[in-house]
Amino acid sequence: MRLRPTAFAIPMLAAALSACAGLDTRLPDISAPDLAAETDYQETEALRRIESDASVLLNSGWPILTANTGLCPRIRAAIGVKTHSLKSYPKRLRSAAKRVLGADETSRIFHIADGSPAALAGFKRGDVILNDANEPAKLNGDSWDTVLADNTVNIRRAGKSMALKVEPTTACDYNLQLSHSTAINAYADGRNITITSGMMEFTQSDSELALIIGHELAHNTMGHVRKSIVNYILSFGGTRYTRPFESEADYVGLYYMVRAGYSPEGVEDFWQRLAKASPKGINRAKTHPTFPDRYLRIRAARDEISKKETTGAPLRPNFISGSEPSGS
Repeated sequence: MRLRPTAFAIPMLAAALSACAGLDTRLPDISAPDLAAETDYQETEALRRIESDASVLLNSGWPILTANTGLCPRIRAAIGVKTHSLKSYPKRLRSAAKRVLGADETSRIFHIADGSPAALAGFKRGDVILNDANEPAKLNGDSWDTVLADNTVNIRRAGKSMALKVEPTTACDYNLQLSHSTAINAYADGRNITITSGMMEFTQSDSELALIIGHELAHNTMGHVRKSIVNYILSFGGTRYTRPFESEADYVGLYYMVRAGYSPEGVEDFWQRLAKASPKGINRAKTHPTFPDRYLRIRAARDEISKKETTGAPLRPNFISGSEPSGS
C-alpha cells in the first residue's frame, strides 16, 4: 500500500510544534475587559489623529490647489470638501471608524475647507450629496461637476433632503489624500497627491506642509511621472535621470506655496531636520538629490522669489520657452 505524504506530515508537524521553545517566566495575567477597553482607547486615539490630519491637510492644500489654476493643465469646479465612508479606512479600523467618526457605507462630507465655497454655503459634516435621482452621488475624486446644477447641490441631512446654493471655484484637478502610514513620505501619480501620516507628524509648520504639497503638485503639473517612466525605460533602469525632476518640483512647488500665501522663510530647514532623521540622504543620491543639494536649491529659489516680490515681477517660475504648463 502506498502512503500519502500527508500521513507523515501531520505527526511530524505536531512533534515540531511540541518541541518549540517556551517561556522561562510567568507573565502577569490581564483581563479580557481590560484588553477590550485599551483596544477601544487606542483605536479611538488613532482615528482622532486621522481625523485631525485629514482636516489639516485639506486646509493646507486648498489654497495651493485654488491659487495655481493658471499653471495647472488639469482644472475642475470645486467647493472645498472631503468625503469619507467606511471604505476610506483600513479594514482593521472600520468598526472603530463607524463608532468614532460616524462613517458608514454611504459617502458623506467629512471635512470642509475654511473659507471655501462649501463653508460659505452652509454645508455641514455628515451631509450626503445626492444625484438627480435623489440617491447618494458617486463622486469622481473631488470633482463636483456631476452634482452641480445651476450652482445648486442637493443634499440629505439628518434624513431630510434640501438644496444648497453654492458658488464653486476653480481648482487644480488633483485629488489630495492622506495615507495612513508612519513613513515620512509624500508622492504624486499624475492624478493624486498623497501625504502620509508620518509626513504630517514630521512637518512643523503650515509652510513646511505647504512646501511638500506644492512639491507634489509640481510633479503632476510638470508631467514628471510620465517623463520619469520614459527616462527609466530609455536608460535601461538608470535612476539618476529622475533626480532633476525632484529639483524642479522643489523649485516650482516653492512658487506654488508662495502664490497661495504661505511664507517661504526658513522652509529649507525641513531638509536639515530630515537629515537628522535619515542620515543616508546626506550623501546618497539615487532617485532623489542629496539633502544638502535640496536645502541650498530651495534657499536659492526663495531668494529668487523674494527679489520678484520686491520688484513687483510676476510670481511665476522661470520656465524655458514653450514648456510652461497652463490652465485657466
